[in-house]
Amino acid sequence: MPSSTAFADAILSLSADSNDSACVALFMQLLRESPGLHRWLATAFLDPRTRTRLVRYLRDKERPPGHAVRGRQLLAWLAHANAALEIDTAALARTHALAPVSASPHGGLTRAQMIHLIRRYQADGAGNIALVPFLIAHAWRQAPDGAPPSAALLLMGGIFFQAVFAGDTPSSSLIRHLAKAVEFFHGQPLGSITRAHFGYVNWWKLSVLHYMLNHPKPCYRTRDFARHLAVQKITVDTKDLRRFCKKHGITRDIRPGRPRRTAPV
Repeated sequence: MPSSTAFADAILSLSADSNDSACVALFMQLLRESPGLHRWLATAFLDPRTRTRLVRYLRDKERPPGHAVRGRQLLAWLAHANAALEIDTAALARTHALAPVSASPHGGLTRAQMIHLIRRYQADGAGNIALVPFLIAHAWRQAPDGAPPSAALLLMGGIFFQAVFAGDTPSSSLIRHLAKAVEFFHGQPLGSITRAHFGYVNWWKLSVLHYMLNHPKPCYRTRDFARHLAVQKITVDTKDLRRFCKKHGITRDIRPGRPRRTAPV
């Protein structure tokens, strides 16, 4: 079983990424566990090059580049769909001096600084509900009533119970915190969760940091953070977002936004 921080990272990633990425991850897990499904896919659909790469990937003998580790990018890499792009990029790198990559690509922060902040907020002020149980309960509460669990929820549940039973004795602490999270959300209406309702006070900050980690930019617009949080049904005041950026030295894009359209005369 991975460490507690890796465990939290896995749940955080699933809660913030698209369900499409979770579907691909679940499909790859099914291929690893089902020889029949793997054989059917290989014989019915895959060309020899894709079949060879898929086998090597499933056996951990070949890994995709950093930009293609999940979702549709992983599928494209397995199918060699991006081979032409990779060849052109390599040729360009040989014939032209490429601009140096910024050492601080996340709004002026390095990747190491980002990881440090994520670790800090994972360990900090969890209130009376631990991070991982809160994320799982929150994800389940966002699912429509009566709908089957999504791929992300299935993966979260599997990772959670793997952690519960990983040691010599079951982790009663994780179970207790999950019960607290369920009790916290019970009876609350579905929809936006404001700052006053947070069961885990650092959840929105972790979500913003995760967004930055996956979307490196020299600077960020506050509305991009707000839009990312809104997808997860979390409402945070823009003043809090600006204070968060100022506190950690995150460079904001303060250029004027798109001008408003004038009403027709």
